[in-house]
Amino acid sequence: MKRMVLLLAPAVLLASGCKQEEPAQPAAQLSFHEIMKDKVDKNADELWDISNAAIGDAAGLDPAKMTDERWAQIEARATAVQQAALEIATLDPIVVVKPGVKISDEGIPGGHTGAEVQALMDKNPGTLRDLANALARHTGDIAKFARAHDAASIGPLIDQLDGVCEDCHLEYWYPDQKELVNRIRNEGK
Repeated sequence: MKRMVLLLAPAVLLASGCKQEEPAQPAAQLSFHEIMKDKVDKNADELWDISNAAIGDAAGLDPAKMTDERWAQIEARATAVQQAALEIATLDPIVVVKPGVKISDEGIPGGHTGAEVQALMDKNPGTLRDLANALARHTGDIAKFARAHDAASIGPLIDQLDGVCEDCHLEYWYPDQKELVNRIRNEGK
């Protein structure tokens, strides 16, 4: 019997070493809300914080207040927003929020629920993808001008970033305010 155990031991070890590993489960797709909250908003806010510290007397980005570190930080934050926007543009399916999670502004006057935003996005996902791609192009340009340390070109793009974001928010997040915002925008021209 002892001899049989000794003969079987290498076979068992060999068989256990040949066992195929289970393939890794793909990571769960992030929701639209998670990408916006954790990637777009976070990085855009940091980009604005960095650039706001370098606003000059003429209300533009003052190159004298910029350092190599600040340029690199703006480039990194813009690139992060660009990548998140591309992630949104390729969501399939588009899931606004995971079950049991509230979106920003839900429950406040004028705020919409995740289900309401989901219905708007389901009705017109092509526009969402177009707006996400527009954000990706815009922040890609910001990153490009940050690499070139081009304050004259990047300043207006940083100023316009809020409007690029707002275009999507007005379409899906608070569409009831779209007419009012567009009227205010047109009055300012």
